[in-house]
Amino acid sequence: MLKIIRYIIMLLKDQKTYKWAAIGILALICDYLLYNFLLDKIGMDMAKAASTFLGVNISFHFNRLWTFKSESAYLDDLKRYIALYVIAILVNVVVNNFAFKVVQDIDQAYFIALFVSVIIGYFGQRLWVFKNRVK
Repeated sequence: MLKIIRYIIMLLKDQKTYKWAAIGILALICDYLLYNFLLDKIGMDMAKAASTFLGVNISFHFNRLWTFKSESAYLDDLKRYIALYVIAILVNVVVNNFAFKVVQDIDQAYFIALFVSVIIGYFGQRLWVFKNRVK
């Protein structure tokens, strides 16, 4: 337990955590706006997948260049990122659908799915996609 607390404190002291959060807020706003725009046009699951895809693209490019300052080849980072976010998008859509069935509120379902995706995305980027590629 002490190891986990130390790790959390280290994350809170790391400037990359706050850069990642700022980019996450930007991606969230774009994701949420596109989701609501598409919801009545193409249905919940496709709207969720499309909006998450937009957020993922914003997150990849800004985090790669600004947060983690990756020096790896673009395609190497992209391959890892795509693998991570294929899983994250699938989990997001499933959690969104399941949460909607449970809470019967589209906004609450959205944010529950988002929370799960954020956890997967943050640790996936930090510990796998951009690992050992940080300046």
